[in-house]
Amino acid sequence: MAEVKPGLVVLPGRLAASIEEGSYVVMSERSFNVVFDDINLRVISSVARGVNRFSELLKETQAPRGQLSRHLRALVKNGWLTKGPSGYSFSASIYVVAEVEESNDTLLIRLEPTKGAFIDPIHGLVIFSGTETRDYCSTCPLRTLCTRNVKGMAGKYGLKLHYAEPAEAYMEVFRGLVLMNLVKRLRSSYLNLKVANEG
Repeated sequence: MAEVKPGLVVLPGRLAASIEEGSYVVMSERSFNVVFDDINLRVISSVARGVNRFSELLKETQAPRGQLSRHLRALVKNGWLTKGPSGYSFSASIYVVAEVEESNDTLLIRLEPTKGAFIDPIHGLVIFSGTETRDYCSTCPLRTLCTRNVKGMAGKYGLKLHYAEPAEAYMEVFRGLVLMNLVKRLRSSYLNLKVANEG
């Protein structure tokens, strides 16, 4: 069961989707925001639960055929999903929003630490839009499950949590994953980028 609030989507627990852990998609804010459409959120939640063929998604989302087709194309075009012989799957395990600027023949890429998503096969899916999440958990029916879940996730990645509320702790894990893995990799090693086709 997914909990959807303004600016935060949480689908805690084990996922049925196949995910390549440690893979990143760095995306524009426009591409990121595509996910917050109601049908797109239903598609993403369905794919996370292992529903990945068009006919299955049609039944699961209850969207008209043409509308679902358009939404799937948008999710693929904007980097959320890929389409393969076995159906639709996630493009990465971590989605990071970036702002890009050009200044004096220098390209500056600023990663947004409060906008993005991560998918973990054991601990679930979390999407943040950068809005304040401080009071989200007090009345949420998933609070206990999310608390246990985010602690397990922090332990898995060797991160120390400073926040007790799950929404803030999930964001802390996301920032830790981005800083620990992506930034560290960029500073000390290399990152193999694949530029998506526009068509």
